[in-house]
Amino acid sequence: MKKNSCFMILLAICLFLVGCGNTSSQKQDSKKEIVINIGAPKAPPTLPILRMIDQNVLGDNVKINLEFWNTPEQVIAMTQDGKHDMFALPLTVAAKLYNKKANIKLTNVNTWGVTYFVSSDKNIKNWSDLKGKMVYVPLKSSPPDIMTQYFMESNNLKVGKDVQIKYSSTQEIGQLLKASKIENAVNIEPQVTASLMGNKNLEIKFNYNEEWKKIKGKDKNIPNAGMGATAKFIEDNPEVVKNFEKEYEKALKWVLKNPKDAAKLAETKLGLKKEIVEKAIPNFGLEYKNSRNAKEDLKSFYELLYKFDLKTIGGKVPSEDFYYGK
Repeated sequence: MKKNSCFMILLAICLFLVGCGNTSSQKQDSKKEIVINIGAPKAPPTLPILRMIDQNVLGDNVKINLEFWNTPEQVIAMTQDGKHDMFALPLTVAAKLYNKKANIKLTNVNTWGVTYFVSSDKNIKNWSDLKGKMVYVPLKSSPPDIMTQYFMESNNLKVGKDVQIKYSSTQEIGQLLKASKIENAVNIEPQVTASLMGNKNLEIKFNYNEEWKKIKGKDKNIPNAGMGATAKFIEDNPEVVKNFEKEYEKALKWVLKNPKDAAKLAETKLGLKKEIVEKAIPNFGLEYKNSRNAKEDLKSFYELLYKFDLKTIGGKVPSEDFYYGK
């Protein structure tokens, strides 16, 4: 059960979500019931949605129907089946869908950073100390892979010559680190926290979001996941979407302020280990920004992915109408 839940959480986590308020929900009270069908992963960005459902924040006439996806292929299918309205998804998937004319708009970014370089080697202090080392990285051409290569190149290390990279899954890397079978690896939350809890010799050497700031500027962050909605649902229900965004932001702040209670929700509704979730929440990189306010961060991120492998975002950097709102 534990292995399955970790696998599901991490297939999703480059990830996902959204939020809403009182004035709009009062307007909806006199109308017929609206159901928002949401596709989301069993992962941290879904926690605010669980809170929203638990507190019925959208009013009596707006309901959330939450359906979980386990693979990127499943969420892509959800965007095309005509039955789903909103989606928590990795930003790479959002860009691919947009470039395939899926008529999806990004409403917010809610997950930032979450990628870390972990090692049991006490001698590693700087990137230059990786010379001659083997580093395990999740999934070739994934954002963690591209970011790793970018940081290595920025620190005068040549991949394949100075440093060797071996690819694996996030789940396997987590297990290998816990069992002390590998020394150096890149991984994402919550697998990083699970590995640290299982192997006291491990340390976080590099926080990728902090490394990004060193290069791009102190006010810059790495976007990972957000929420999208179909253009039709936005057009048909503008106040509902606006209110959802507002309440999602509130719920996300609640998760950060109440990690113990949020972790209980994760265990009850998502089947995740509450001890790991509670400890990992501060490192989940949860922060709400509507897509317009996140646009500059997104552009920098997408441009880097495009440079390394344009297929990761569907061939081009999304244009202006990818972003929800004005």
